[in-house]
Amino acid sequence: MGRRPGKIPRQLSSSGIGVMMGGYKSLSGFKNIKIRVLLGLFALGIVALLVFSLLIPHLKEQQTINTADTGGPYGFTVLTNFRQETVEDLKQLHMNWVRYQLNWVNIEPEPGHYNWQLLDNAVALANANGIHITFPLQGAPPWAQSQVCAHRHFLPGADEMAAFANTVALRYNNQNGHGYIDSYEVGNEEFDSLWTGDWNESLSCRKPTFYGPVLKAAYVAIKTASPRAIVGMGALWWVNTPHVHEYMNWLYQNQYGSYFDFANFHYYTCNDDPAVTKGDRPSFNEEWQTIHSIMAQHNDGSKPIWVTELGWNTTAVAQDPHCVVTPQVQSQFIIDTASAAMNSHIIRHIFWYTIDRENDGMSLTQPAGKLPGFYALQDFIRQHPQWP
Repeated sequence: MGRRPGKIPRQLSSSGIGVMMGGYKSLSGFKNIKIRVLLGLFALGIVALLVFSLLIPHLKEQQTINTADTGGPYGFTVLTNFRQETVEDLKQLHMNWVRYQLNWVNIEPEPGHYNWQLLDNAVALANANGIHITFPLQGAPPWAQSQVCAHRHFLPGADEMAAFANTVALRYNNQNGHGYIDSYEVGNEEFDSLWTGDWNESLSCRKPTFYGPVLKAAYVAIKTASPRAIVGMGALWWVNTPHVHEYMNWLYQNQYGSYFDFANFHYYTCNDDPAVTKGDRPSFNEEWQTIHSIMAQHNDGSKPIWVTELGWNTTAVAQDPHCVVTPQVQSQFIIDTASAAMNSHIIRHIFWYTIDRENDGMSLTQPAGKLPGFYALQDFIRQHPQWP
């Protein structure tokens, strides 16, 4: 910073200082030059020290921005409904994270026309109770679905997603009176889950080529509006090892690996045991290990993975009747995945689906009371409130 002081020439002339100035006068002048130079260096040192002292708060700010992930590792995903009853359930479970889902189409049904009430209420409730919130940017309205596959408009493009992401993050950056959202996910499952009734057609629409540019644009938009916020990738939905490997590898090979703070997957396997691999369908451990191996190969192995949805249904209400398990099996699978996530040393957060959703077959709270999985999870968290 500033110009470096110029060099002092070793000789002031070809005939030497003594011949030019006379002995004592020459020596005195040389000392004066040295003093002036030393004073100048001292002054530059003082200026550098002052500038560095001014930079320290900025450096600390940057460190805070890069390590903003706080709170415990556990949470629940809730769909639309998030109320005081949910808060009490989370507190009873010793959880301080919630994943709140609300579709973009419900917030901005027409371009530039917003309905913030539900999201405002959810953010305010979470903030008031010390609960961290992650919010997936999902469910784009038809007017924003500029990407086409299988003869249908079905996904937002980079420009549309960036504009929406920036608007939401700017509103909830804790600077504009609407509270704070800790974390965002660029998409929910829609970039990896389309089903048209035909396998080949459906798989052609689950390509990361639809997602990479959207991820990058949204990441930059969110970080610009809310620098402290954590931004994760949308969830890998299809539980299929080759697909997971190819999807993650493509993102890194095409330079999108630096545009998410955490990788993300959902783990739904009907009524199968999460500890068991069946053909191409990985166990819970094999899925996160597959994702992590790609990250490590691209020198990104220290980045965390989040599991933002998983669950098993005990009834067919709003769920697949072929996937029903007993409450006892549901409880066991919940604890198995909690333990596996904790022991991974890679997974940072895990969110089960769901809680406080009336008689939905996956809800751990039912009109008749809380299921065994609720109390088993409560006991597990009490024993393991934080992970190493």
